Amino acid sequence: MQLIRFLISISWMRIAGVIASGLVCGAANTYLVTLIRGVVSPEPHPGVTWQAFVVTALIILISGVISQVLLIRLAQDAIYRLRADLSARIVSAPLEHLERLGQHRLIATLTEDVRSLSQAVTAIPSICIDLATIIGCFIFLAIVSGPIFATTVAGTLLGIACVETVLKKVRHLYKEARENEDGLLRSFQEVSLGIKELKLHRGRRGDFMDRHLLGSAEKLRTQNIDAGSKFTFAQGFGQLLQLGTMALILFALARALDLPQNVMVGYVLVTTFLSMPMQNFMHRIPDLLRGDVALAKIRSLNLSIQTAHDESTLPYTERPAATAARLELNDVSYNYLTEAPPAFPPVPGGPPPGTGAHPGGGARPHPGRGGRPGAPGAPTGGRPGPHPAGGRPGGPPPGHGPRPGGGDRPDVNGHRFVDHGGHDGRPVPMGAPMAPPEADGSGFHLGPLDLTFEPGQISFIVGGNGSGKSTLAKLITGLYVPQQGHLSLNGETIDHENIEWFRQNTSAVFTDFHLFEDYLGFDEGVDEEVRKYLKELQIDHKVTVENGRLSTIALSQGQRKRLALLTALLEDRPIYMFDEWAADQEPKFRDVFYREILVKLKNRGKTVIVITHDDRYFDCADQIVKLDFGRIAEVKELAQPVAAE
Repeated sequence: MQLIRFLISISWMRIAGVIASGLVCGAANTYLVTLIRGVVSPEPHPGVTWQAFVVTALIILISGVISQVLLIRLAQDAIYRLRADLSARIVSAPLEHLERLGQHRLIATLTEDVRSLSQAVTAIPSICIDLATIIGCFIFLAIVSGPIFATTVAGTLLGIACVETVLKKVRHLYKEARENEDGLLRSFQEVSLGIKELKLHRGRRGDFMDRHLLGSAEKLRTQNIDAGSKFTFAQGFGQLLQLGTMALILFALARALDLPQNVMVGYVLVTTFLSMPMQNFMHRIPDLLRGDVALAKIRSLNLSIQTAHDESTLPYTERPAATAARLELNDVSYNYLTEAPPAFPPVPGGPPPGTGAHPGGGARPHPGRGGRPGAPGAPTGGRPGPHPAGGRPGGPPPGHGPRPGGGDRPDVNGHRFVDHGGHDGRPVPMGAPMAPPEADGSGFHLGPLDLTFEPGQISFIVGGNGSGKSTLAKLITGLYVPQQGHLSLNGETIDHENIEWFRQNTSAVFTDFHLFEDYLGFDEGVDEEVRKYLKELQIDHKVTVENGRLSTIALSQGQRKRLALLTALLEDRPIYMFDEWAADQEPKFRDVFYREILVKLKNRGKTVIVITHDDRYFDCADQIVKLDFGRIAEVKELAQPVAAE
């Protein structure tokens, strides 16, 4: 079982301690049965004292507590490590990979799977004690009577075999139910985010409830009922076999072998004593199965994120941001696949991604392969030349260099051999899997683009829906990486070695921004500056700040955007990116944004880039870039950039 192997990987020494204390507890339980048998057996009684009973009871109590405490600590350490590792991988995964996985999958894993795993791990201490007691009682039976022991073991093994046959089906049902939980959580998200649309359309609301939310919930209920019922019937059949074995021993075997009364008393005591740990063990099996499924799901998601690329290993040198930012896009292209990927990749040992066939025929390109400059089959003239060898922080571990014969190299964690498309085999920041959009019509192609954004300049990016404005915004901010061509900041080419530093030069407010209540990452004493901006943004009557924490963020969307703008202004970075920021503002403050706030940023020498549809404010722009179907339709230069103050 994966769960046990996982706990052993956390700390085999603790597991050894748990097993030892559990065996002591089980042996003490067994010895307690012999003491009770000595008291109730016919004359002459063997020498049994109350002191021996008390000592045995204390051993049971102490060893049981030690086993429980050790396993509880181990279990909680394991759960914490899972949460920390999974959260770290999500934070360090490429943005588009997370977008393609879907928020509902991530949330389901972080909540439902971790909860199921926690329940399973919490049950393990009791299971260890029960198993130790069961083993000890069987040893006692072997000492009391060989025929009774053999008959009991045969009946138990037959019951286990029958239960295990059913458990295979139950395990499969739990896996299917877990997959449906993703869909149910997605429906919960849709009902909360789309409640206005559902309320305004009765037919849509009914269809959504029947086919999606209640449909998924009903299917999940049916699967859980089916799994629980099958297990209950299997458990009942196992108990029937136990009772049948007991009847066989009491009414047939005892008479046939003329077993003495003290042997039968010992047998009855043991079977009575065994009933409770056996029932507890059987009741815990569903928790273990769900925990095993949850752990497999967590590891699959972990592998999926890890296989894409671990951006936490990107080199980062502490150096200040640029004082003025001249941003250039040189022959930049990007393919964004709109087709949803498989939920999770194959596990290690299976065929590597990109080698299997897909419905469209042929092989699905591996992320970072065909299309990335420097990878096999990539277009030429894109990313600059190879990085200098050596000195890469977080590189492949020693002994994990190129495979014999030149094949794929290990990923940044050394867990799996994948080719990230780097010129010298080192991982590079990854974008979407490259595939020609005309191949199956499932992708969007942006570029090639050649653009320049100057400091002290306001640039508007305009175009219809689906023209590539938001994708361009993510490329400009370094959240997406060009699959052909490159960006440069003040003449410095942005690549694997400096992209993490490049991201620290931009403050952005996207359409799907998130607002934090705390001003994270700022120095203490930020309150005064926040209050100044709250007043400037005309929202100080709604929100206050104390110790770097806002009093509320339960505001209208336009007011929340002002708070997001406040955070961007606090960062004071050389590049500012606003994606349809003014769309939710009242007309008066929209005018303030375009004619005052943007102009102040321009006069401070900032490179200001605004995605907008507000054509009546086009006179505020120094440069207007119009996109159409992923290409530059027109670039208008309206004014010269101003020098920084």
